Amino acid sequence: MPSAHVSSPPRQVTESAARRRAIYAGATGNFIEWYDFGLYGFFAVTISALFFPSSDPSAALLSTFAVFALGFFVRPFGAFVFGWIGDRIGRRAALLTAVILMSLSTVLLGVLPTHAGLGVWATVLLVVLRVFQGLSAGGEYAGATIYVVEHAPRGWRGRYGSLSPAAVGIGTATAAVVSLIVTSSVSGADLTSWGWRIPFLLAGPMGIIAIFLRMRIEETPEFKAVRESGQVESAPLAEGIRVAKKSMATVFGWNMLNGVAFYMLTGFTVAYMMKVAALSYTASLSALAIALLFYTAVSPVYGLCVDKIGRRQVAVFAALGMAMFAPLAFYLLHKQTFAASLVALMGIGFFAAGVTSIVAVSMVDLFPARIRFSAGAVPYQISIAVFGGTAPYVATWLGGTDIELAPGYYLSLISAIAAIVAWFGFKGVNENSNAEFVAPAAERIEK
Repeated sequence: MPSAHVSSPPRQVTESAARRRAIYAGATGNFIEWYDFGLYGFFAVTISALFFPSSDPSAALLSTFAVFALGFFVRPFGAFVFGWIGDRIGRRAALLTAVILMSLSTVLLGVLPTHAGLGVWATVLLVVLRVFQGLSAGGEYAGATIYVVEHAPRGWRGRYGSLSPAAVGIGTATAAVVSLIVTSSVSGADLTSWGWRIPFLLAGPMGIIAIFLRMRIEETPEFKAVRESGQVESAPLAEGIRVAKKSMATVFGWNMLNGVAFYMLTGFTVAYMMKVAALSYTASLSALAIALLFYTAVSPVYGLCVDKIGRRQVAVFAALGMAMFAPLAFYLLHKQTFAASLVALMGIGFFAAGVTSIVAVSMVDLFPARIRFSAGAVPYQISIAVFGGTAPYVATWLGGTDIELAPGYYLSLISAIAAIVAWFGFKGVNENSNAEFVAPAAERIEK
């Protein structure tokens, strides 16, 4: 009895420390990934002039956004590669590789010579670096989310999972704020000459911190249990398609709304506010940054609701809430005031936080640990590429029609479809849905 009493506290301390390291490493990596990934969009106008010289500024900007979209369309391939690593070798190896690739790509983009200095090779290298960013992003979000949630104690998956969208919100908001500070602090000539590079170069020290944190983490208890029981799959994606087609379809269907809502918010509303609401770039970007911070703040609240109320109930609430609010949001944007625009963006952010909180926990609940990374990440990233990558373009096209609330109606339609997906796809889904491979790890955490 005395020996048991003495040995118990160190184990509890070790488990608590492992969870803290998992949270820090997962959240920090997600923060940096989406800070890096978002910068390209915020500096699209500057990049278009420097790397796609053209007598037609609109054509140059379209080329820049085409490369932006390319970063989305390579993400499913990144999900396949990093999913295989995560399910075959381990979550830790996948996450460490992803953050190294993203940080290095972003820093290199910050020192890349422009078209004036390197000619067409500058454009080629920009495309290559954007592809590497997309590959990294393809494995980061699902991987970091799965890693953190697999460390969660029983009954806490929703709260642990909500840290991933919160980190994404902070990362994107930070990119917006840094972009705003830089563009407001230097002249137009200096911004084009060297100022635009500063936010990209900041990814260097941020990346070093994330790499340091991820080098110190251990493998998740659930993956250890899979490996120790000899259940590691040689082809996890193929096995996922064989045994979990419905769950993969649910992930794809739910993330239609995730992609449209989040990337309409971050990739479309700034330009839309400048055009329709007659706000300045500074005011528009400020409204977005505030909305993203609000999105970050409410994400853990949704995580708590997921744990206490249920996955399905929270998902349906978020989807139906978005469906009803979206037209009102675009009505408010047409009021041409900062306050109305801010309320519109914060409302979208409020319901989007619920959507992304479900994304985080569902990728763990819907799949057994042996195929979880691949089976969750690939349909997630395909959906994000198809719907998230095209959201700014579709919304821009709809905004040019005679129906002024058309972008809001599009978001409402996608939300309604997602509510149906949630009603059927999340029925009965909880942390025990795939307990056959979870039990050994869960027991280890609880003891």
